[in-house]
Amino acid sequence: MLTRLGVTTFQFLLLALYVPITLLLAAYGLHRAHMLVEYVRVRKKNPSPKGRFEELPTILVQVPVFNERGVVNRILDACAKFDYPHDRLRIQVLDDSTDDTVEISAAAVERLRAQGIDAVQITRSNRQGFKAGALKNALTFDDSEFVIIFDADFLPSPGVLKEMIHYFTDDEIGMVQCRWEHLNLERNLLTRLQSFFIDGHFIIENCYRHRTGRFFNFNGTAGMWRRKCIDDAGGWSSLSIAEDTEISFRAFVKGWKFVLLRDNTVPAELPTTVDAYKSQQHRWAKGYTEILRAHFPMILNAPITLKAKIEATMMLSNHFAFLLMGVLTILHLPLVLVRTSFHPTAAQQLMDLLGLTLVVFAFFAFYIISTIEAGRLSLRRLLHIPLVLGLGMALMVNSSRAVIEALFGVKTGFVRTPKEGEAKKKSYKAVAGLGQALVEVAFGFYLLFSCVYLGARGNLWGAPLNLCVAFGFLYLGLNTLRAMWAPAEVPEGAADTGDDLASPPVETSPSTAG
Repeated sequence: MLTRLGVTTFQFLLLALYVPITLLLAAYGLHRAHMLVEYVRVRKKNPSPKGRFEELPTILVQVPVFNERGVVNRILDACAKFDYPHDRLRIQVLDDSTDDTVEISAAAVERLRAQGIDAVQITRSNRQGFKAGALKNALTFDDSEFVIIFDADFLPSPGVLKEMIHYFTDDEIGMVQCRWEHLNLERNLLTRLQSFFIDGHFIIENCYRHRTGRFFNFNGTAGMWRRKCIDDAGGWSSLSIAEDTEISFRAFVKGWKFVLLRDNTVPAELPTTVDAYKSQQHRWAKGYTEILRAHFPMILNAPITLKAKIEATMMLSNHFAFLLMGVLTILHLPLVLVRTSFHPTAAQQLMDLLGLTLVVFAFFAFYIISTIEAGRLSLRRLLHIPLVLGLGMALMVNSSRAVIEALFGVKTGFVRTPKEGEAKKKSYKAVAGLGQALVEVAFGFYLLFSCVYLGARGNLWGAPLNLCVAFGFLYLGLNTLRAMWAPAEVPEGAADTGDDLASPPVETSPSTAG
């Protein structure tokens, strides 16, 4: 039968893969397009506090630190400038460092105490539970009603606490999240490209989810929690390396409401090296998948709206799209050749429209609008968007590995993203795998070859997309190889190997000077 139709068994198998994968990718593209339309509809519905506290409540500021000598002084100096009554402000430096950051943060804590601020340094003998473990442990030393978390590379403004606290006059509010801004936007090409992803996530994704009553999550930093909400959700857990999203989901299904302050920003550093960026993206992709694997039955049975269940599922499964794109990338050249050999033109156009075309068009619209909303619209930024597309799609190797590890329950350590700050030398660096880098380079050359081969046959439709993605793969892979050829010196004991996953019970030490 297949032979009579002019279709070989191999061609049939290729199409049998292509059609369902394309339809699944189309679902993610349609979701992005729907998100964009809904954002435009609700973008002007800015939240406002229900009331104002007559007497400001006590706020605990937690600053998790791990080998971040270049930024710890900066964040604690910023905390000292908070426009908030000192008798209602407490600061904890959660320092799990294995280098001289411990001494630097201890001296900074002493400076804060000399200014009349209740500040303590809390150290642990190991990193059990990683960031979640540090946050959980530190809460045992304080009973403040509200808790705000700042990662060490953030630089909050003096008025941020007062901007956020009054939203908690509504007893149903469990968490208030500020938008991230960028301290080092123009540091290099990588930081410029990353800024598109961060802006799109906060301005469109989170805003859409918040303002349409869907699930959105605490983003790990620059967010304030009601302590009662943390406790009601079951506290911090190291079940996933995306501890922020995991506790957010448990709080959401308990009925707590979250608020996104799109126009209130806290700037932070973007990763400046490809390996640091890969490490961060791997952690996020793996963490989301771990949460979906552990909590999908809870999503189905949670007493939340259907639209909230769908959004939670789409959000937590978003990185599965990288697996689909990986398969299509591998089969790209034979698929194109097979389709051009016998497909009716109308059928080709329909599948292209439902597949990558929809994904690509939705992608461009998404980041053009988020760029406008962020106030960064310029010709230069617009010309960067094809590179953003290439970088985003080229993460498929890195993110696919993370998803597979999560699905098979492979545990890895929580690797902090290296920060630059004011340090001349980083305390540690992220190290990407040689094998992954070689695969990325191979994908890049494969797509370049595909462009040349298809161009020679007069088929140029997919050449622009192929070139963008080839750039992304070669940019990621070659930068990793270059870092391996010229490795930076790493102080002994500074690297996070993840060996403390099975470490003994935590020993804690709250102190005023470390």
